[in-house]
Amino acid sequence: METLFVIYHESLESETTAIFQRHMVVARYTRIDNVIGARMAEREQETGDSSGRRNRIILLVADSPTIKRILADLEALRDRKGHGLRAFVLPVARVI
Repeated sequence: METLFVIYHESLESETTAIFQRHMVVARYTRIDNVIGARMAEREQETGDSSGRRNRIILLVADSPTIKRILADLEALRDRKGHGLRAFVLPVARVI
C-alpha cells in the first residue's frame, strides 16, 4: 500500500479526478480545498492581487499497481498542461 499526494491547480479538477475514477474500482480519497502555494502567497504579498485562484490537494491510499497507473496518467496530464500539478508517493506502514 502507498499514499499518493497530488497537489494541483483547481482548474485541473475534472481531469485529475477523472484519472482516479478510471483507475480505482471505488474512487475514495480526501480532498483539501483552498490551498495556497508559496508562489501564490508571494505574489499576493508583492502585488496585492488575490485572484482567488487556489490549489487543491488529494490524498489517497491504494495498492502499488494502482498508484503506478494513476501516476502514469498524472504525468501525461502534466506533460500536456506544462504546469499546475505535482505528486509524490509515500509507503503506508500501517492502516487502522
